[in-house]
Amino acid sequence: AILAQDLAFSTTDSSGLRDIEQQQSKTMSWPPAQERIQLEVDKMVSAKGKGKGADAFPPDVALTMFAAHLLVNAAGGEEGSQTFDAPVGQPFMDDEVKGALKHMAEHMQGKEDAKEKLTARGMDKVLRCLKEQNPDAADVTAPCDQLLALTE
Repeated sequence: AILAQDLAFSTTDSSGLRDIEQQQSKTMSWPPAQERIQLEVDKMVSAKGKGKGADAFPPDVALTMFAAHLLVNAAGGEEGSQTFDAPVGQPFMDDEVKGALKHMAEHMQGKEDAKEKLTARGMDKVLRCLKEQNPDAADVTAPCDQLLALTE
């Protein structure tokens, strides 16, 4: 649940779902199935004790919450933690995580509060860990660099 709801702060319009579907064609495993997004967002929201479910969020907000949560897990973050300081679990990287990184980089561009959103609970540390864990993967380091540039 760390960071996910905080980073998903945009609203959607009727093209939001269409944009998500277009993204799906760009990266085979991204975005994940809507049912999976709903399941994960429901878990995140219920862990925080909020009364809403995934269906209370516009599709792009739920997708961004899912992406942030996935990035924390990929960096080895502790499940259910409210902040990220360092990896405690086994880090991993796959095409879905790369899709989530790309989504976050695109989503955060031009957001006035991007720095605040990326630093408030440690997403900047998540990004640095992902870069350190995958130093030779340009499809990991490039979006991490894009996002980290927003924190400066």
